[in-house]
Amino acid sequence: MAHYAELIQPGRVHSAVFTSEDIYEAELDNIFYRYWMFVAHESEIPRPGDYCTKWIGQKQLIVSRAADGEIGVFFNRCRHRGAAVCMEDYGNASFFRCPYHGWTYNSSGDLVGVPYPSRYGDDFDKSSLGLGKVPRVGSVAGFIFASMAEEGPTLAEHLGKAAGYLEDFVKASPLAAVSLSAGTSKSTFWGNWKFVGMDGYHTNFTHKTVLDLRQRKQGASYSRGAGNSDKSSNESWDLGNGHCRLDLTGKDKVAVGSASNTSIAANIPDTDDGREYMRLMTETYGDEAPEVIRRSRDVHIHVWPNLQLIGSQVRVIRPLAAGRTEVMSYPAMLDGVPDSINTERIRSFEWFSGVASFGTPDDTEVFERNQIGLQSDYIPWLVLARGLTVAPQEDGSLVGNVTDEVPQRAQMQAWLRAMSDGPVDLAVRTEGEAK
Repeated sequence: MAHYAELIQPGRVHSAVFTSEDIYEAELDNIFYRYWMFVAHESEIPRPGDYCTKWIGQKQLIVSRAADGEIGVFFNRCRHRGAAVCMEDYGNASFFRCPYHGWTYNSSGDLVGVPYPSRYGDDFDKSSLGLGKVPRVGSVAGFIFASMAEEGPTLAEHLGKAAGYLEDFVKASPLAAVSLSAGTSKSTFWGNWKFVGMDGYHTNFTHKTVLDLRQRKQGASYSRGAGNSDKSSNESWDLGNGHCRLDLTGKDKVAVGSASNTSIAANIPDTDDGREYMRLMTETYGDEAPEVIRRSRDVHIHVWPNLQLIGSQVRVIRPLAAGRTEVMSYPAMLDGVPDSINTERIRSFEWFSGVASFGTPDDTEVFERNQIGLQSDYIPWLVLARGLTVAPQEDGSLVGNVTDEVPQRAQMQAWLRAMSDGPVDLAVRTEGEAK
């Protein structure tokens, strides 16, 4: 019997972390059913009575806005015989009625109706039989998180430095608000959920076709691959608690108010709508508007374990098995901007991040190749040593070159801390190369 600590070592990780079904089941209990999970965005349920159904691991939830505007997160399970009371992804309803025996709950989760109540005794108490509530719920910048653990670190403690990037992401809007109103791109792949991370090392290889197309489109003005090489000024960050990011702004990082600062907004179209967007941003953020735009564009972050913000999208990761993962991606529309600005965000999402895009299929194919290759575990260890000697910053963050494996090690260390309460109840070779 091996322990989790034996599977994560300096500069390497054991392949069983990605392939073992026993480990996957333990991850559900030790990570997904214990830590803070992103479940929904407030814009998905803007009006009283609005609801959406979401998942944490194998448990389906209802995220509902009650008549008084309060947001609740409930287990999608009737208290009578356990049937799911809501089967739609989104909707608006005053009540959730179980199709099995008609027990009825309001948008606050209270049990308000039981057919033929005369056959229950005098001690039957409807007030104690509402939908089960997820013990803890919190939000930052409109992002709703839930924890199934009744006690533990607060949401602020869990997010740490990552909270500021959630706030930066929504500040691309002059109203500091985004809406997940443009639909959902849903995909699954035959690979482990932990492959979906912040990886700045793979771009020039996995996404070569994308780079070829961009170079063909932009010609000599396109600097091919420099941003994702060991010569780049772009960076990879460990923010603590498993959260990590890629800083892809490189030389764009200049002092607020400098003459070159206006170049940060160069990707804003020189159109009437583009100029109106800049006017609105300046009206809200003043001289810092270009820097606010830069920071919002820079958000390329993994909020451990299940949320990613990348450019103009929100991505949610759900494990289905050791070798099966679902990814939900949402284009994030900016509130209070001209329509063409959001249209361009959708086009950008479609180009690289949708299921039929030029980027996501590359990644999912590689993840599936990973899962195939990991079955050949005669030599079970994987190398995660790139940039291993990076020294901590003053605030404790680790910052490496964009191609360093700083983010991967950050996630593995968080995984180890979460999983270290119990043993791995299976025969795992941790030493040697031969079975």
